[in-house]
Amino acid sequence: MREYHLLAVLVGFAALTGCSSMTNLSESTAPTAERRAVFERVDSLVSEGQYDTAYNETQKIMKEGAGAPDVALFNLGMISAHSANPKRNYPRALSHFRSVIKEYPQSPLAEPAKTWIQVIEEYQRMSDEKRLLVREREALTQEKEKLKYANEKSRQVDVDVERRRRELLRK
Repeated sequence: MREYHLLAVLVGFAALTGCSSMTNLSESTAPTAERRAVFERVDSLVSEGQYDTAYNETQKIMKEGAGAPDVALFNLGMISAHSANPKRNYPRALSHFRSVIKEYPQSPLAEPAKTWIQVIEEYQRMSDEKRLLVREREALTQEKEKLKYANEKSRQVDVDVERRRRELLRK
């Protein structure tokens, strides 16, 4: 039950942040319209599902120093962890979020980055637990099949013993 609750929280959080604009985050930290416009293109690319292009564009922005670096790092984390991104990469997302916290602890994005780290780590823990449970279930299924086979063999031996006993009694 606890896992379902955590999964519901994760889905709710992902839905809320998935609907929010990364541009809104940049508006709170980037003072000029030009710096905001740089991230608006990235936001547009993400909305269109062009995650690789959005990721590369954000890296380019960082290298050129065209946008706020904390926003760029946060956006890289968001793109890497985006639920619709077929190439989502949680370890990479964690790295970006941790960089925001380490390099820009006063950023307004530090707290959301901490939250994302907790959500991703919990999701990974739950995924690991699920994999273990699947393996255990497979092992139990195999054991069940072995026991079923042994039971059938035992039943056959009992039938053979009973048949031989009856043959001996007839003689």
